[in-house]
Amino acid sequence: MLERTPDILAELGRLKTHQLLVGFAAETQDAVAYARKKLAAKNLDMVVANVVTEPGAGFEHDTNRAMLIAADGTEEDLPLQSKAAMASVICDRIAARRSR
Repeated sequence: MLERTPDILAELGRLKTHQLLVGFAAETQDAVAYARKKLAAKNLDMVVANVVTEPGAGFEHDTNRAMLIAADGTEEDLPLQSKAAMASVICDRIAARRSR
């Protein structure tokens, strides 16, 4: 029998005080719309919407495409690139927000 597990990200969002909380969303339909909802529902500062349905993107590839969506309304489209390059960009954006 399957049991529902606690939503750790929602709980962290509920408890956060000064932390910068970043979530990830990987959906096959309406990834960006789902990510925007997740951003608000879980009290995130930023969400990375992985666009896994595009050619060359997703779990079975070495490349990915994503949209960074921040709670302040800013959005950044990350083009198809290596996952290592994308991780570097995401870390840079997080560091920039932490320094504000």
